[in-house]
Amino acid sequence: MKLPFHYRLNKKINRLAMWVLSLVTVRSADAQVDLHQEPIGKILLVRATFRLGDSILATPAISLFRRNFPHARIDFVGPSVAKILFQNLPIDHHYQITRRFPDASWAYLCLIKQLRSVGYDLAVDVSCSKTAMGSFIVGFSGARLRVGLRGRRDRWLNIRLPRLPDRNKYRTLPALVAALGLQSHEVFPSLALSPEEKSEGRRSIEAAVRQGDGPIVGVFVGGRIRLGRRWPAQCFLQLVAALQAQGARIAVFVGPEEKNLLGFFRRSLERDVPVFYEPSPRIFAAMVSRCDLFVTSAGGPMHLACAVGVRPVIIFQMGEYRHWGPPPSLGRIVHQAGGVTVGEVLKVCLEELSDIPGASRRGLSLEDGSLPLAARQPLQEDAKKPT
Repeated sequence: MKLPFHYRLNKKINRLAMWVLSLVTVRSADAQVDLHQEPIGKILLVRATFRLGDSILATPAISLFRRNFPHARIDFVGPSVAKILFQNLPIDHHYQITRRFPDASWAYLCLIKQLRSVGYDLAVDVSCSKTAMGSFIVGFSGARLRVGLRGRRDRWLNIRLPRLPDRNKYRTLPALVAALGLQSHEVFPSLALSPEEKSEGRRSIEAAVRQGDGPIVGVFVGGRIRLGRRWPAQCFLQLVAALQAQGARIAVFVGPEEKNLLGFFRRSLERDVPVFYEPSPRIFAAMVSRCDLFVTSAGGPMHLACAVGVRPVIIFQMGEYRHWGPPPSLGRIVHQAGGVTVGEVLKVCLEELSDIPGASRRGLSLEDGSLPLAARQPLQEDAKKPT
């Protein structure tokens, strides 16, 4: 899938700008410091990517640095979605970045000017990867100490950390903080929804799903099709029907990137299965928080479910689960090299639902023929057309 022209042009401009800057600047000398002995009053955290999941995965950095520096000013650089999601989290100021052309061509110069006027003591790229934009913002922030991973984009940093031994995104941030010699512990992504937001999310879901005492299962039918992460639409339809047959109440969610599927799912599903398109990340999070279980392809919504305390069942079409998947304490991963079947996902869902007190469901044996044959084998190519 080809990226839009303005997006490709903006990436080329960014690469050119980075190349020019590398020619006219010198490599910063390494700083040998003990952060426990340094006067740290102003901290800048940077996560310069634009995906929902990336922003959610950055939230542990806020709690870890706040614990180490309880009285410091802690600011964050990230996309607009992070500013929305990070409400009620302990940060003092959010600087918003953009990739919209032509704003992105000049906005970063204004951002750097703002950052340098603050006089940060410490700036950290919390992506735990070697991103050019993160290194640029941290490097030119004017901070006395500038932290990121060692690599070809580290010339503007003065604290260069070696590659972290564990690349799983749920474990890298605690490891990065520990590598700085600071106190660290296992901490997972979290969002701070208000009681009013949770109540509104509960009302929205319960008013739309069919009446009954069965568990509510949220099903997100999206995923980045360009990266091969989206499970076929027909598979989701079969899964919804099978879960309903077991007494579950279903709420289907469609995201911005698959909004064109809204009509398809509303036509194909039973009338008592609501299909939601909710563009507000916080309202979406509040609705997910009411679900007893959340089924999704790999992507941002799986991290969002973990962050609001709802166990996701995550369908990984690609072999990225070791890098992006949550630990077993937070969710269940379903992955098969030959393709994930509806039967495999259904089995995991029923195992998860069996642990919910009062779940109203009938037993199912996957060998008794009650599940259609198509649900017990990878979907053939002709069934993938609605995606």
